[in-house]
Amino acid sequence: MIAAVHFSERRHAWAVDLGGTNTKLGVVDDSGRVVVQEAFSTRPGRGGDSWAEEAAEALRGAAARGGVEADRIGAVGVGAPGPLNVEGGVLTNPLPNLPGWQGFPICRALANRCGKPAFLDNDANVAALAEHWVGAGRGVDNLVVLTLGTGIGSGIIADGRLLHGMSDNAGELGHLSINYRGPRCVCGNRGCIELYASAPALVRLFKQKLRRRECAARKGRSVTAEAIFEAAREGDPLAREALEEVGRYLGMAVASIVHALNPEIVILAGGLAGAAQFLLDPLREVVRERTYPDLQVGLRIEASTLGAASGLVGAARLALREQSSQRWT
Repeated sequence: MIAAVHFSERRHAWAVDLGGTNTKLGVVDDSGRVVVQEAFSTRPGRGGDSWAEEAAEALRGAAARGGVEADRIGAVGVGAPGPLNVEGGVLTNPLPNLPGWQGFPICRALANRCGKPAFLDNDANVAALAEHWVGAGRGVDNLVVLTLGTGIGSGIIADGRLLHGMSDNAGELGHLSINYRGPRCVCGNRGCIELYASAPALVRLFKQKLRRRECAARKGRSVTAEAIFEAAREGDPLAREALEEVGRYLGMAVASIVHALNPEIVILAGGLAGAAQFLLDPLREVVRERTYPDLQVGLRIEASTLGAASGLVGAARLALREQSSQRWT
């Protein structure tokens, strides 16, 4: 007798979004819905094995709180800082985010503790998977996601496939140089875009402007990217000026990206994308000025529709896709 198949039952994945400060994790179903999520402090100084113990326990707890039975969870997906080895499931050199984790076999550590296959990709790559699956890039075969935060990462989908490159490190677009005489970057290059358009760059730019002019944004607030966003929303002209300047810097990088990859959509994600209302107009203006006209036909530049959930949704997409191909990492 053939058992009845309940097509209404959804598959689920455990999803992990590993950062140097915090780890977000949860359960996501095969429609891209985050069933439950939580977070804990990464504390990278304790090492990967201790982190994996806490992560596995938190994943089991998340499933229980979400009412998802373990046998309905097929795999674990992990988005993490690079450089990394996707096939081997190893963090090869995740500095400066995770000092001391070089060579950590994160997939094996999680698989052994969770009893499920585990799959790894760069955090910006899983953001691209999420946007391509259920976000602003749904149905688009050529897209670039820029993750704007402490640094600038990127995930590239070309002709419907995630671009990894020779050593799984394609997409380091934050290190495109826009000023060959600019300041030295940690990568060794000069004038990288993340020195001009990341969250720390925004704060530096704003402080430079503050030294020349007083403004409402200074009233008793520490100068953070979030404080600058809020000041801009309240109408502070200096905060808006700083964000618009960052948008123009981003436009210089995006113009080069468009020439190199000819995407249909470029998506801004990450913390800095929370100020997209101030970034997008100057960014688009620069792209119009600096990009070959034929490459602008059909091009869209938009903010993420998934927000902070993109890391978890993309990690789940990775897990569901790879687990269905029966590859155990």
